[in-house]
Amino acid sequence: MQNRFGDSLSPAVKYWIFLTGIITVTFTVIFGSFIASYLNLSAEDQAVFDKLFDRLIPFPFIGSIILVAFICTMVSLLFRYYIIPVLSMAEQTRLITTANPDYRITAEGARELVMLADVINESADAFQELQSEVENKIRLSNLALKEERNRLAALMSELPYGVVVCNQDGRILLYSRLAQEMLQPADGNQEGGGAIGLGRSIFGVLERDPLVHALQVMNHAFTLDQAKPALGLMTKLCGTRFIRVNMAPVTGNEEDARFISGFVLSLEDITGEIEADNERDRLLQGMVDAVQNSLGKLHRGINAICNLPDSGDKACELHRMEISLVTNDLEEQLALARKLYSEHRRAYGNRENVLADTLMMLIAKNLEERFAVQSETHVNKTIWLKLDSYAIVQTITTLAGLLKAEYGISAITLQIDSSSGSLATLTIKWSDQAVPGQAIRDDWQTAPLFMDSDGTSDSPDTIVNAHGGDITIAQADEIFCNGISVTLPKALDEETAQLHSPVAPRPVSYEFDLFHQPGQDTLGKISLRKLTYVAFDTETTGLNPSEGDEIVQLGAVRIVNGRLLHNECFDQLVNPQRPVPKSSVAIHGIDPELLPSQPVITRVLPVFHAFAVDSVLVAHNAAFDMRFLQLKEQASGVSFDNPVLDTLLLSSVVHPNQEGHSLDAIAERFNITIVGRHTALGDALVTAEILLRLIPLLEAQGIHTLEEALRASIKSSYVKIKY
Repeated sequence: MQNRFGDSLSPAVKYWIFLTGIITVTFTVIFGSFIASYLNLSAEDQAVFDKLFDRLIPFPFIGSIILVAFICTMVSLLFRYYIIPVLSMAEQTRLITTANPDYRITAEGARELVMLADVINESADAFQELQSEVENKIRLSNLALKEERNRLAALMSELPYGVVVCNQDGRILLYSRLAQEMLQPADGNQEGGGAIGLGRSIFGVLERDPLVHALQVMNHAFTLDQAKPALGLMTKLCGTRFIRVNMAPVTGNEEDARFISGFVLSLEDITGEIEADNERDRLLQGMVDAVQNSLGKLHRGINAICNLPDSGDKACELHRMEISLVTNDLEEQLALARKLYSEHRRAYGNRENVLADTLMMLIAKNLEERFAVQSETHVNKTIWLKLDSYAIVQTITTLAGLLKAEYGISAITLQIDSSSGSLATLTIKWSDQAVPGQAIRDDWQTAPLFMDSDGTSDSPDTIVNAHGGDITIAQADEIFCNGISVTLPKALDEETAQLHSPVAPRPVSYEFDLFHQPGQDTLGKISLRKLTYVAFDTETTGLNPSEGDEIVQLGAVRIVNGRLLHNECFDQLVNPQRPVPKSSVAIHGIDPELLPSQPVITRVLPVFHAFAVDSVLVAHNAAFDMRFLQLKEQASGVSFDNPVLDTLLLSSVVHPNQEGHSLDAIAERFNITIVGRHTALGDALVTAEILLRLIPLLEAQGIHTLEEALRASIKSSYVKIKY
């Protein structure tokens, strides 16, 4: 609906416009009538009038002034006792219905408005009573749901695995305590908060590419109606700590059952298992070496005996043959043991059952997106492969990149055939140009592709060999080649089955509506209710950040999907590296003796930046706090480019006719109890609660998105405050 002219004007501006109009019209009408009458007189009458002008003119002028004064007085009384009180009552009524049902109107104005205020207060009492009854019924109805939730929480706490539930964008919706412990940073640093939290991205702690790749595999499996599209992954964390990660899809109900809306990760710490395997391999290797050394000594011993002067040739040869048979048999067994345990050392890679058609689709998609290489794919029959599809896709994609960059090849043909036994053959051909076979061997087959954190590198050769396959170059002649063949292990065919049990799962309230949260690249268009916020506050040595004052405490709390998460807080004292004035200590009460042992701001800000990533920052009088952060960005190596909302500005937008927009005044209007005033975390918590109360008031004024809230904030008179 289009705004009419004057809707955005304040009552004071309207008052002076109204008075100016009345004064102008009054004087114009009186003196206009006087002049018109004069012009209608004859010349003789005008001459007489000119003689009497000095006596006649004061009376209309004085009368006009008296009339204007009377009208202005009445207009002032009208604004004072009717217009302004009505606007104030409208704001207070909206406050009752949207943010604080306990609030009651205290009208100051005409008797009629006082009567109207009493009626509104009576209606508010009735509304509050009705609301209490409804809330009581809702509370009773939620008891069963809460019990279900507690059962789930208890079950998760007893699981030997960590559990993380994410939406399709990787935002964390639910996590267990064990998962949080497993995904802590390598140094155990928990300043300001854990490594994971509701609304944060799982890609901040786990590698993004394998997870996205696994989602692509599962999506393709769904389109083919394949059962059990769950994948096993493994991520190495913290240098020597291994986490085995299994992924399973989360789908909608009924008609949405074929679409993945999120995924569940189960985490298992297998560091001890791998260390035990390595220790076993080391001991076995030592045993094999010892046996082999003993066999060598045995050979040398029998040879020495046979070389003695008194030993008979026939008897010596007989002993030699018997010992040789035994030692040869032992050496064969040792060689087999070496091979088996060499394969065992590579057995904890990422292996999953992948349909050959899915693998071809993933390779083709990567070739097109990364190198604009067109591919023609052929699969002779439905073949299931048992492999690390991420590593294989990267291996083939790297080959295509080499062919495109060095030899200008823009199209290849991919084909998978079932070979004899347990292997399938992936054939890759190109026809644009012949490529030297030696270049394929040197520049691709043996070139490092991945490098682990311990410095071990994997080439296409080692990756394919680890799968029990090999690479064969298709030579066109003695020098050039026009393709390669890669053998890969097959798996048992998957059976097609129903993806869902006919029994519907019982509902669990864990913010799963966040599955449909829009991407963070369109924050401005997202509803205020759906954004992730970090409300924060600082305590400082003074009020002049540009003149050397420093932060002594930084506190913050997260808001996800309209919920204030009290268990996801950031609270950190900071060493300001300068004296703290007594006047500042009197306000925030922080003992200066506690500060020298605390981390400096350049250590604290990167942790806070990680805590607030992909969130909207919220502060009261935000220009003050943001200035302190911005001045330390360069030294800390971080940049706070988050959108910022200011509760002071938003309060002045929704309540332009209310007196006071300080944190205390707003909290009093919203009936918010302040605990820990003038502590960073205490004020951050109050700011967060104020924001949650402001959102419905903003929506009542047609402000629903972040973009609209920022545009409205700019128009506030308080936006002029700068530091």
